Amino acid sequence: MKKILFSTSLAALTAYATANTPVPDVSPVSQGQHVVINIPQQRLFLYTDGQLTKIYPVAVGKAMTQTNLGEHKIGAKAFNPTWHIPKSIQKERGDGVKSVPPGPNNPLGPVFVRLGDPKFSLGIHGTNAPASVPGVRSHGCVRMKSPDALEFAKTIATGAPASVIYQLASLNEDANKNLWLAAYRDPYNKKNLDTDALKKKVLPLGLRRKAKRLMPPVSMQF
Repeated sequence: MKKILFSTSLAALTAYATANTPVPDVSPVSQGQHVVINIPQQRLFLYTDGQLTKIYPVAVGKAMTQTNLGEHKIGAKAFNPTWHIPKSIQKERGDGVKSVPPGPNNPLGPVFVRLGDPKFSLGIHGTNAPASVPGVRSHGCVRMKSPDALEFAKTIATGAPASVIYQLASLNEDANKNLWLAAYRDPYNKKNLDTDALKKKVLPLGLRRKAKRLMPPVSMQF
């Protein structure tokens, strides 16, 4: 009999669960690279030729400065970038600083990878505050720990598709045939838990009765 194991925290709390990070319900491109960022999960998934090759923790935009959902492209890369501070953030800082040169005090860390249309000034980058990753803390960019950002930047191809999604729960089966159901906080208050999609994944596994009992508790509020 299959076991259903629950995780309601952002990241798995045991070594076993950490090794089995839940994967979102997506269909990556069959050829080439595909980046998938799940906002509630605060994870970036890198697929190559349709296969998952890497998972990174990330910090995403706050509720007031949300990371843009939808389909994007990976753009140009800048190593050791200068941070040209957007006017909105200059106003927020109030210190008169308009740019920050490369170095340990640069919030972009050692690399900036453009995400989507340049007019939005958004990207995937490193950080000078590694403890902030994972989290819901940025002004819209996707923040990675700097070693991860460097690895990602050297791996990802410019022009690769990048999907920013918003899935509040994941249901995966591990090597021991256990089912892992992970539910995440709703940082943008979208309240869009797709219980029908979860049921469609459960029912083929012969868990019709459990599915009926399982679905209502999953739509939890934090």
